Amino acid sequence: MIERFLHGLSEKMEDPDDCSYMTVVIPGDIDPLQRHYRFSVYVDAELRLAGLGCSMGGGTLFYDTGDEDDAGSAEEEEIAFCVLDVDATDIDRARALLRTHLPELGAPAGTLVQWEDREDRYDGARWHLAEPRSIDDI
Repeated sequence: MIERFLHGLSEKMEDPDDCSYMTVVIPGDIDPLQRHYRFSVYVDAELRLAGLGCSMGGGTLFYDTGDEDDAGSAEEEEIAFCVLDVDATDIDRARALLRTHLPELGAPAGTLVQWEDREDRYDGARWHLAEPRSIDDI
């Protein structure tokens, strides 16, 4: 019965062959499961349904605080931001889709959509488009 509603969706579940790599950088201490269920599953679904690619995977960037505990050992690293990996078949259309959906998903100010040597930056109210990358080592 449900198969009649799924007609045409199986090809959207396949990973695209010809795509460009993009990253979505979300500032804050977001653990991997929270990143997955708060952002990744929705971004992946929207990209696939629109035929613009997929989002599978991501990561977390830590930074060394430089602090030491009383014994002189380095303190734990802190999370700077989390990253969503995006494979886009059309960068400009994928950027537009991400700029629409990321604020709806609660992406905070400072969120970046990066591709090549450029990025779109969200300031909490609006997007600043195609700026030079502010973070290169992801």
